[in-house]
Amino acid sequence: MNDRIHDCGSNRRVEDFRFPLQEARDRGCALWLMLDPLCHEQALAQLFTDEPDAEKTLLFLETPLAAVTEASPWLVPMGPESPILRWIDGDAPPAWGMILASDAPLPEILGHLRSLLLAKTDGRDVIFRFWDGRVLTRICRSMPKEIPVILGPVRRILTLSEENEWVCIDRDEDAFMKAPHQPKPAMPRPWYRFTEDHERLFHDKRPGIIVSNVTETLLREKMEHGLALPRNERLSVFVARHVDRGLALGLWRMESLELFVRCSLRHGEAFPDVRAMPALAPFARHPIDENSAIAAMRRILNTGGPHA
Repeated sequence: MNDRIHDCGSNRRVEDFRFPLQEARDRGCALWLMLDPLCHEQALAQLFTDEPDAEKTLLFLETPLAAVTEASPWLVPMGPESPILRWIDGDAPPAWGMILASDAPLPEILGHLRSLLLAKTDGRDVIFRFWDGRVLTRICRSMPKEIPVILGPVRRILTLSEENEWVCIDRDEDAFMKAPHQPKPAMPRPWYRFTEDHERLFHDKRPGIIVSNVTETLLREKMEHGLALPRNERLSVFVARHVDRGLALGLWRMESLELFVRCSLRHGEAFPDVRAMPALAPFARHPIDENSAIAAMRRILNTGGPHA
């Protein structure tokens, strides 16, 4: 296997992902596919076609994201030659998910993965899309100390990087499978924290991350509270467009951009019309005072009126 591995350590590129999968299975690990159904409109149909008899588990169940199961990744047992792997290795789009190897029981794996779904920030909790290989490999490559923290009971992960290369991530580096499994309870959620190091790491990807988090938050509110969403436009497209508008105005924080999207959803494309809404005076200042803009948007959303 080593002649097919280009790097060393706990995060390395591999030419053929089946070799590290087979090694993990030979050493006592079960293999699991985590598939994001939002990666492609046919992804879920492909999963049920290729793995019709496999037991399938929704990651978002029994979590704060349970109301948006249509956006939830699926966890499915598999082997190194499972039919779905042919689709993943050939036709699957970026961010399809990951393959996990672990000798821990499924309830422990699920408990840990579900505890990662929300991450703490200095403001509000945000969704942590750790199943997106482009996100995970960037963290593991630049912040290797986070690898055992994120993997928990998972011994090995195989996924695709931003460069569309297969990457093998080992929790225990060169000590892979040398220590026996030690059961641990899941951490109370949310516990994983996004720091300034994370923000710097994803500076160029930040708009996309914000769009993803705001979209999933609004979908959850639609399911729970009947929130009215755009009728003639996909929600993710609507959110992306208005996040771009907010950034162009000088907003930057997650809180302010989410508020901007919510205000645009309620008041339409003309938001922020400072002349029609005197409360939005902070938007007329250059550079914009983000704290004042946040306060103004909160007042408008809480009262519902344009002159609050």
